[in-house]
Amino acid sequence: MGKSKPIAIVLAGTRPHILLIEKLKKRGFYVILVDYLANPIAKPYANLHIQESTLDNEAVVNIAREYNASLVISTCVDQANSTACYVSDKLGLPHPYSYETAINVTNKLRMKRIMMDNNIPTSKYYTISESRIQDTYDLRYPVIVKPADCNSSKGVRRVDNPKDLKEFINDALSLSRTHEAVVEEFAIGDEIGIDCFVQDGIAKVLMIKERRKINKNSNHIQQIYGCIWPMPVSEVITEKAEIIANQIVQAFELSTCALMIQAILCEDKIYVIEFGARIGGGESYSIIKQSTGFDYVEASIDSFLGNKIEQEFHKPQEFYADNFIYTKKGVFDHIKIDEMLEQDGTIEYYYPIKQPGSEIGEELSSNNRVGTFVVKSHSFDELKVKIDKTLRNMEVYDVFGNPIMRKDIYDL
Repeated sequence: MGKSKPIAIVLAGTRPHILLIEKLKKRGFYVILVDYLANPIAKPYANLHIQESTLDNEAVVNIAREYNASLVISTCVDQANSTACYVSDKLGLPHPYSYETAINVTNKLRMKRIMMDNNIPTSKYYTISESRIQDTYDLRYPVIVKPADCNSSKGVRRVDNPKDLKEFINDALSLSRTHEAVVEEFAIGDEIGIDCFVQDGIAKVLMIKERRKINKNSNHIQQIYGCIWPMPVSEVITEKAEIIANQIVQAFELSTCALMIQAILCEDKIYVIEFGARIGGGESYSIIKQSTGFDYVEASIDSFLGNKIEQEFHKPQEFYADNFIYTKKGVFDHIKIDEMLEQDGTIEYYYPIKQPGSEIGEELSSNNRVGTFVVKSHSFDELKVKIDKTLRNMEVYDVFGNPIMRKDIYDL
């Protein structure tokens, strides 16, 4: 280990963290990756990998102490961000916001309460614990049930009638570390993502994207299969999005950090579902850089270090779509895609996010994603043509050579 180099600990070995690791190395850090998996996809890029849960605050504190870390960071994983802030608070390391704030922006119950208290437009909700499950709730159906403190869309379900509600509440409670859940009214409209950056307490909208939901055959599942960037919206909608982003910044006392908001756009109104004080998942970091010139990862590192962010950004000139590749239950081996798709410009690139031999569960969730492909076009309509062509010319295989890609979930 290079003892003369400062030590940076990166929490979670996701694909977006590959670029984070590379950028930290360029800044002169020796990078230790902490991830509970034996072979996370970012492992080959780190100087050292330690197999440990990023959710175990004290374990990460001990690692940071042992290696005399100068920085503990995660830029795109909610619960890992909380751990980074906990460790940094405890050891006096730089970080963009306190651990208390980190909990407020990751625990969905706290988030909803603070949004309601500060008149941020969001749906009516109830807080549920194991001792407070009711028979009825004064809510308009359909409703959404979700664990208070899980990563991504794990355990999030749409419920269309009261008879199914208790089952999904119990599922959400079982997944929550605090054994708490949220039941809220489901806002009808287009689901959007609002990617922002906050500097010195002021949020600027970088881009608004359309979040594409898995189709109705998926039975209660609230998963997306990708996004289209940018979503064609009026300047009025962008201005309203920026007003809401700054309401969030003030209510949650954010200063300088990434900010991604999930919301419902209903005609000219925006209702916040939830948000994260971090970079969004998937290809957010890459597509935003290509579309606007804003380097989200560099800015996030600077926000952790307390540096001033001196970056400009511009309006996107082309449309992009990232598309998640889901599979059925099985043991993942490889993705096969017609090489002509890259040669003729149908796709920009694709990549696996699971290692060969990874076990894929039966439930349709973010854990069933084994890869992503990205397409680009000057035309919104041509973008969809390229997605359809790619889906018809690719397949995912398990270790026995069986096709296991879920092509039924896409709504084109």
